[in-house]
Formats: sequence, structure tokens, C-alpha cells
Amino acid sequence: MKASYLGQVIEYFDPMLSLDTRHAEWYVERPDSPHLEMKALLLNTTADSKILFSGHQGSGKTSTLNKLAADPEVKQKFFIVQFSIKDELNIADLSYTDLLVAMGARLYAVSTKSVGLNEKLRKDLDDWSAEVSHVWTKTDEAEAKVEAGIGAFFLKATGLLRTGYEDKHEFRKRFEPRIPQLVDIINRIIAAVETDPEAGDRRVLLIIDDLDKPTVDVAKDLFITKGPILAQPRCNIIFTVPTSLLYSGQYNVVKRSFGEPFILPNFKVKEKNGDRNDEAWTCMRNIVERRLDKELIATAALDYAVEMSGGVVRELVRIIQSAASRAVATRANSLQPTHIEHAVEKLRMEYSFSLTRQQYIDILKEVHRTNVLRSDDEKPLLDLLHNLFILQYPNGESWYGVNPVVHKLIGV
Repeated sequence: MKASYLGQVIEYFDPMLSLDTRHAEWYVERPDSPHLEMKALLLNTTADSKILFSGHQGSGKTSTLNKLAADPEVKQKFFIVQFSIKDELNIADLSYTDLLVAMGARLYAVSTKSVGLNEKLRKDLDDWSAEVSHVWTKTDEAEAKVEAGIGAFFLKATGLLRTGYEDKHEFRKRFEPRIPQLVDIINRIIAAVETDPEAGDRRVLLIIDDLDKPTVDVAKDLFITKGPILAQPRCNIIFTVPTSLLYSGQYNVVKRSFGEPFILPNFKVKEKNGDRNDEAWTCMRNIVERRLDKELIATAALDYAVEMSGGVVRELVRIIQSAASRAVATRANSLQPTHIEHAVEKLRMEYSFSLTRQQYIDILKEVHRTNVLRSDDEKPLLDLLHNLFILQYPNGESWYGVNPVVHKLIGV
């Protein structure tokens, strides 16, 4: 499936699209992907692994997780419950209470649909939901709705946490003392699934995506302060986390609950000395060429797009889609370097909106000069890393560089 005209390029290069089995021909194997290492860990241990999966936003984590979840060996051993936290909750205002509620809700929904739960457990869950229903209201209105059971409880709770404001914070305050009960509920559902004949003697694997999207401060609260609680569900769990969390200076605390992280690196299209890395460059070109007919993009345009992406897959896809929109608007027949430059300028303008403090510019200049992640003030450094101003290249000799789109903005 390749785009045969520029309008189709706009459709196929959707930067928010993550690859799954429907896009198998678009998937480009990357030699530095941790997919096989995560698979090996899951298949060869009887302990419940709590895996942190990190990488820059747009590096391809969701596509990698989709590939892992579709792996026949993984599917044979695990009852997989996979979901995106941004589909369940408000990632701009997220707490560990919200996350545990979402985990319980999704586990309950998938388990009842796929394997069912025994009557005693169902009754216990419904009784518990009736006991805690008053956490979000003081009226009698909700009491009638509680009769629908824990399914209705989870539905209303996640809805409140996704869209509520004052009510959401009141819910958290009143529900927090019941977190141990919720963890117990989650563990009872997990145990019921793993002992149900319909599950085929498979263990539960929770895959929670898009936890790299919240701010650095939210990530710290979830995985440093509340990490021991998030690790209590008795099943295998993969959490996506922002790269900035690993450089917060408190990662040793995180390791106590989660162990060593798996990192999906950007494609290192250039070496530390500025030389082109041909293997990574070819992979990035392949990502584009698998989605469109070659005559739709000039070689120089493709190479320029790869260079300005900094090796981040989503940035490359964004540049190509924006360039295609420009080409269609100007009635061009193919993507030329001028279209890529127009797309890069638009992207550069987006970055400029956040580059309003001299401190940020000074940090970026120092990173560009040294290729080292250092600053007297941790927070702005982590913010720049989190928001793709600074790119990490951990494969091989680890180093850091400033996003090439940003170079003109800081005068380098």
C-alpha cells in the first residue's frame, strides 16, 4: 500500500498514526529496537516483570508495542490487555489514583468480555463498588446507578477523571484511602483471569501506552513518589515513560520498583562528529519509501527531510505530510526541496513558541557544543529533553544533540 499521488501522501503520512498489523508493509525493522529483549524477558521469567519502556515522543514506541503484542509467542503465553492512557484519562492532569482506576476498569472490561468472572467474584466486586460509590457524590442520585455494579462504577469514575475539574479532585481526595482495596480488586481480577480455562493458562500482561505524554513533574510523581504502589498489581506490566524521567537524578529510586528500563533510541542519522550514519539514514529513507511511490519525492528532498528529522520518526512523518500539503496547494507533481524547507520552517516556528527564555537558549548552546546533558538547573534541562529540543542518541556511543530544526533559533 503506497501513495500514488500527493493527496494520498497527506493521508498516509499521518504523524498520529501508530503502526499495527494493518500496516505491516510500512514497518521498518530497526537493529537497535529493544523489542526482542523485552520479549526474551517476558518469555523466560516466572516473576511478574514491571517494565519501563522509554524513548522520545514520536520515536515509535507504540508501533513497537503493537508489534510485541502481536507476536505469536507472546500471545500464546500472555492474556494481553493493551490500552492508551490518553484514551481513558486526561493526561494533562493525571495522578496515580486515576491510573489505577483506569487499570482496574480496562482489566475488568476485557476480562468479562473474553473469559468471564465467577459469580462470587462478580458479587464481591459489585458489593465493593456499592460501598465506595459515595466518593463522588453526597446525593442519593448515584445510589440507584450503583445497582448496575462495578462496571458502571468504573465507567462513571473514568468519565469523571477524564473530564471533571473540582469534582475530580474531590474524588481523588476521598478515594485515596481506598487505594489498597482497589489494588486488591485488581489482583483478584488478575487471579480470576489466570485461573480461568478460557484464558488457556496464560498470564496477564498489561501494556499501558502514552504515559510518556504527561509533564516531567507528573511522571516523577507517578514513578518516583508512587512507583511502589503502581508496581503492586500481580501481573506483568509495561509502562511507557518519558526519557526525561530517566535523567531526573532520582532514577535509583525508580529502579527499586521497576528495574532497568528498555529504551527505544532515535535513529542516529549522524554521528557525534557530524558524519552521516548510512545504516540509520537508509532506515529513515525506507520509512518514507514504503509509504509512497518513489517518483513522488526527489532524492534531495527526501535526504533533507531525513536530516531535519533528527532521527525521530514522527518528526520525519510530520515534515513529509506538511510538505505534501504545500505541494498540493501549489499544484506540484512531486515533493521538492523547497516543499521540505517550507515544512521545516513551519515546524521551526512551532518550536520557537516555547523558546522564550534565555536560559533555554544557553542550555541548548552548551549541549550543542559539548554533546553532554549538563545544567545547574535540572527542570529546564528535562523540559527541553521532554519536548524534543534535545535529542538523545543512546545506541553505540551515547551522546546528545540539539534538534536540527532548532539550530537556527539558537544561532548555531
